[in-house]
Amino acid sequence: MKKIKFYFQGERGAFSEEAGFKFFGSASEGFPVANFVDVVKNVLRNKNSFGILPIENSSIGSIHTNYDLLLQYPVFIVGEINLIVKQHLIGLKNASFNKIKKIISHPAAIQQCQKFLNSLKRVKVDLSYDTAGSVKIIKEKNLIETAAISSEISAKLYDMKILKRNIQDNDRNITRFIVISSKMKLPERNPKTSIVFTLKNVPGALFRALSVFALRDIDLTKIESRPIPDKPFEYYFYLDFRGSINQSVSKNALNNLKEISSFLKVLGSYEESEIKM
Repeated sequence: MKKIKFYFQGERGAFSEEAGFKFFGSASEGFPVANFVDVVKNVLRNKNSFGILPIENSSIGSIHTNYDLLLQYPVFIVGEINLIVKQHLIGLKNASFNKIKKIISHPAAIQQCQKFLNSLKRVKVDLSYDTAGSVKIIKEKNLIETAAISSEISAKLYDMKILKRNIQDNDRNITRFIVISSKMKLPERNPKTSIVFTLKNVPGALFRALSVFALRDIDLTKIESRPIPDKPFEYYFYLDFRGSINQSVSKNALNNLKEISSFLKVLGSYEESEIKM
């Protein structure tokens, strides 16, 4: 039996890899790539593989880059994972917290730890391409006065020391990851659907769009707008609702939405992930 393969952005030990193993199991195989668009391109190149993308965080909001990728490329959401993210300050085995002069990490991790970082004096904070990658850099370059914000898994993987635990601003710091595939796969239970659409420039357009769900008692779990780059002050609307595209009530709602929208794309129907603290 072939192993399930998934691609993720970053280095071994990244939160995206952890999310992939949580979804597919420890027998699956994760492949690190340099950036988010490489995740998508590899999924399209290797038709039987999957990709893991962070899509939103409970503390800092949506990862807009990845919403844009879902719009631009022919991939589908086939699953989601809610991962409790605990951020730790990690350094070399012989490092001392009081002697740290620089902290590096991915921008999202730094945003999630602002209270801790603001409490420090005379410590420089630099952006890096990845949380686990930051740990790897410190290890390879033997940077005794530099620490990284990353996961406990990455500390163990690179044989490093946790200098401070749980430095995230919020104990309920949860990142929602999506699983993408080149093929659509419908869920067997707890269905959820994601779509993106644009609206005709007419009075009450957004109210009418939301009404197609409200009138059918369809539960909306999220709606977010993103600017259309070449059309100033016009927007894409990303929307999640409970239900599957193979259910008649959802089909009717989407058909109704098509009548009042200028563009509509179904990003996928998939099983909704529970949040377990």
